Amino acid sequence: MDSDQPDAGVTSMRLGYDELRRTLKQFEYFRYWTEEQIRECSVLAQVVQYAPQQTIPMDLPLPFAYLVLSGQCMILQCLQVVREAGQPRRLLELERAELSPQDGHQVKVESPTEQLEQIIHWHETFQSRIAVNSSIPDMDTPTVPYDPDRAVAFVETPPPEQRVVHHFLDVGTFRCGAVFGLGECHQHRTIVARCRTQCLLIPRCWLFLKRQNIGNTWQRLRMYLDWQLPTRDELFDRLQSERAWLRYRRRLVRDAAKRPSRTLPADVPIICRIAESTLPSLRKPSRKSA
Repeated sequence: MDSDQPDAGVTSMRLGYDELRRTLKQFEYFRYWTEEQIRECSVLAQVVQYAPQQTIPMDLPLPFAYLVLSGQCMILQCLQVVREAGQPRRLLELERAELSPQDGHQVKVESPTEQLEQIIHWHETFQSRIAVNSSIPDMDTPTVPYDPDRAVAFVETPPPEQRVVHHFLDVGTFRCGAVFGLGECHQHRTIVARCRTQCLLIPRCWLFLKRQNIGNTWQRLRMYLDWQLPTRDELFDRLQSERAWLRYRRRLVRDAAKRPSRTLPADVPIICRIAESTLPSLRKPSRKSA
């Protein structure tokens, strides 16, 4: 077994053929692998150990599939929520995810110089219209000269001030025997080691070859992960429901403390009052014998 430490807090190990064969026996996905495939995997794969609360990188130049050998991994989801500045308890909506450059949907933002040129163009257009109307003789309608100091520009009202807050949610846990990093959706999602965790890293491009992917096993696992893990919209709906329930519970407890009790002594059954009045007399200390 060869070991090296490429990064601080991360231990990387290369398994030998016999060690990897014993490791792969723990997973049902590799029971049809031949000795040649296991030997080739021992050259490409590596075991990486992560410290507690350490982020497992999913954006490496060479994408890997992660198989959890020991420990647990937490699925941490970040929700970017738009909130009003005046009402901190009100969540407006979930911020839209940033579009990739290949989508081609880019919003053009005009610079202040371009906006000023557009306003000047509007004034020139209004001036030309006034000049055309003034050339037509009309005795009933007086002509008002254009005064740029008194001109009114109709500017769009800016939206109210809003700010984006981040909510981190614990979505689930990958335990020993789980597989992730197969290309499933990780939008604003991070994998963090809960405790000291060891993962077997196999190059995804090699794992997706036909010899290692009999019956599209890994694609079906990826579809299962995408179906099983909740999306951002579903998590946002759950967050709003939980916050509404907390507000209702706090309001109910606060109102219950302020609500006066209308119970009178006459409302208590007489048997309870007799037992309460006679109970202290029954607990008199016994006298010690001389």
